[in-house]
Amino acid sequence: MLRAMRTLALDYLFQQIEGGHRPPDDLEEWYQNVRTESPGKLFPFLVESTDSFDRVYVLQAGSGDSYAELSVQDMRPEIAQYLPFLKQAPRDPQAGPIIKRSYTKEKGAGPKDKTLDSTLKSFRQIAATTKPWASYFQEVVNVLTRPHIKITDEDFLDWKKAGYGSLLESVVQKIPDNKGGVLITVLDANGKLPGERKEYIRYLMEEKLAGEKYMTKKAKAFGPATCPLCESDAVTLLPNALNGAGLNFKNVDREGAFPGLDRAMAWKSFALCANCADLLYVYKFHCLRKLGPKRNRIPFTANVAGQRALIIPCTSLDISARQKMLTDVAHYIENLPEDVSDDEENLLDILKDEQALLNITFLWADLGQSIDKVRGVLTDVPPTRLRQLSSFNAAAASWQHAVFPQIPVTSGKLGLAPDLALRGLHNLFWRSGGKKVQNSNNSRQLFQTKRAIVAAVYHGTSIPVERFWHELMVTARCYYLQSISNEKGVWGLLQEGQSKKGPYLTAAGWIRSVTWWLYYFRRLEVMRMEQSYFVPVMESLKPYFGPESGIDTEAKAYAYLLGILYGRLLEVQGAKGVNVGANALTWLKRLTLRGKDLPELYIKVRGKLLSYGSERSGKVRELIEEIGRLGVKLGDPIDLDQTQTNYYLLLGQSLARRVLKKDESQANNQEGKNDG
Repeated sequence: MLRAMRTLALDYLFQQIEGGHRPPDDLEEWYQNVRTESPGKLFPFLVESTDSFDRVYVLQAGSGDSYAELSVQDMRPEIAQYLPFLKQAPRDPQAGPIIKRSYTKEKGAGPKDKTLDSTLKSFRQIAATTKPWASYFQEVVNVLTRPHIKITDEDFLDWKKAGYGSLLESVVQKIPDNKGGVLITVLDANGKLPGERKEYIRYLMEEKLAGEKYMTKKAKAFGPATCPLCESDAVTLLPNALNGAGLNFKNVDREGAFPGLDRAMAWKSFALCANCADLLYVYKFHCLRKLGPKRNRIPFTANVAGQRALIIPCTSLDISARQKMLTDVAHYIENLPEDVSDDEENLLDILKDEQALLNITFLWADLGQSIDKVRGVLTDVPPTRLRQLSSFNAAAASWQHAVFPQIPVTSGKLGLAPDLALRGLHNLFWRSGGKKVQNSNNSRQLFQTKRAIVAAVYHGTSIPVERFWHELMVTARCYYLQSISNEKGVWGLLQEGQSKKGPYLTAAGWIRSVTWWLYYFRRLEVMRMEQSYFVPVMESLKPYFGPESGIDTEAKAYAYLLGILYGRLLEVQGAKGVNVGANALTWLKRLTLRGKDLPELYIKVRGKLLSYGSERSGKVRELIEEIGRLGVKLGDPIDLDQTQTNYYLLLGQSLARRVLKKDESQANNQEGKNDG
């Protein structure tokens, strides 16, 4: 994974630095040459960006030793490349003679005098050392300690008499810019900017970029040793390399985050050489820099199973193909329409056809100032599998069956259509109910279940069926409980949702969508496909059975048909204004029924329908006969577990209006004569 990140950063650097030039045969050699011969080219990628600064104020020695001069220049690319700015903590000394001057109405100009004093003190201390950059810092100190400052031709200031604590403080306070931030820098004796001095570049590379970023007070550099990432020999290793590069993997040993990880391995504090650490920094802060029309899309990410994940491509040795992949990804993101939501974009559709791609690693984590709070990883997903899934999904989108949704919700936040990122899984398990179910929706157990399903689909292995059904029934209970608490909740249990704005998900639409996804998994061979199927006697019921329904036993058929009859009762009670939530809906006992409880439920439903005169409907009588035949064969008790019992009850219930639709007008006329 880290090696793939490193390679992506190396490809990115070449593309950014060399433009459209043909890549060399050995990018590693190119990278080493840039670090050695032209390190200034790397600075824009290793330090803070100067894009937000419009101007730079330049201090330089005046004639003689009595004063320094201040001038201002617009920030231009030709000077920005020589201003490697390192952002420091608010009260820490500045890293070098490139200082951000800030301003707010509340706090005024900054940095404040204490920070400026500590900065000058730090520069003096560096100048007093024997290090190669000591003489350069002495030049800077010579400019900053002059007694006078020439702000303009008319403003020649003795800063000490004017009440300032230092020349730097007078500059910070006298600068007229009060909108945002500008930079202050110092020219050397030859009029060169800091980034033009090799000594300063070396100071940044060794003391700041490698030293402060990739080491801590307790964890010092060590070596010579072999870098575990690039395998370079006799190099200095930096123990805080990952954290300094913005990759905070300290929680990777949490159970379930990285399956199979040996906890004895210490790679979460991976010590790397400076070359590798810098490339990982480039990966985090540049390869993943937001793109798109609104600069709000992070490249190489996707909404996988409903949560944002990093897509880490492992690529081939073909450098030209890798460069093409980078270009294709950037072009795809930059050309996304502004109104495309996260749920509609899918980078995997682009990556699956890239010749450079060998396999993909998915990393679920928080993507902020650092990549941290890692929740899970999925490795070795080959593009051949993605292409296979893409073709499979295209065919699956046209599947039709009586038990599938007739008004499918295929887009938007609750879309359930199949795609490479399996975003439909998020909505398949989504629990409605607002803040009451927020913890349930965000639970680690639910996420790990969805990740396991994704892994099974991507690798062609078996889905963990027990975990799958457990989480699915939690969602089912949320739909059920909402229906009980809502006076009109019965409507959503029996019908799919359609409004002027388009389809929306109801309990009935959801359970039929579950049936579709179960068939999807069986056809994909990540769930067991039944070998035989129940066939009803009633001709009008036959379209509601078959492989798509998954009904392969008489017990399942009994629960399913009883669910249809139960749905008929809910419809009748709803039409009569009965409080269904306090009546028939309570009979399912919060979806805890088992097969042995079905005969009792049948008696209750049958009794109510008799009292309403519903059995005068021919279809209802035929349905009761079908249930009766099964009841005689099954006997008592019926052997069916809680999950399958309630799933098939809900599925049958959701289809009641469709199954019994032909006799609807006749039945209603008959039922109206018997209010029981």
